[in-house]
Amino acid sequence: MPGSVTSGFSEAEDFAAALRAEGVFSLLITGAGEFRARLTQVTLHHLRLSAAEERLSRTALVAVPTDMILVGLARGRASAPIWGGTRLGMDEVMTLAAGQHLHIRTDGPCRWGSIWFPTAKLRSYGSALTGGTFAVPSAARWRCGRR
Repeated sequence: MPGSVTSGFSEAEDFAAALRAEGVFSLLITGAGEFRARLTQVTLHHLRLSAAEERLSRTALVAVPTDMILVGLARGRASAPIWGGTRLGMDEVMTLAAGQHLHIRTDGPCRWGSIWFPTAKLRSYGSALTGGTFAVPSAARWRCGRR
């Protein structure tokens, strides 16, 4: 059922619990200071969108469920998340296929977004657009630059 929620957090444990829906198995705050984060989650019929803002550096282990694709992106001018050692630029997105695991860390204040999409739907739509079999790479970094 479609819906949305925006939550503010002053406790890292509460933020970690909310991020479980984002595939986060563990979250470790590595920065000093007062913890603050905001998370907006939108659920539609076939996809889930999230947008987050965080103040402190942290590391997280993310695992993509076997029937989903994760698309991650940086938002705004704050420092971008580092996905498996690769910092996302403002013109890039990272995709992870079903069953993949990855550490994502931040170096301080950060804004990020994610899109969760069912693997079967993406393959179906991709095949309809390309006229052939649509393969989903296990992990990919995509540049959305201007032409």
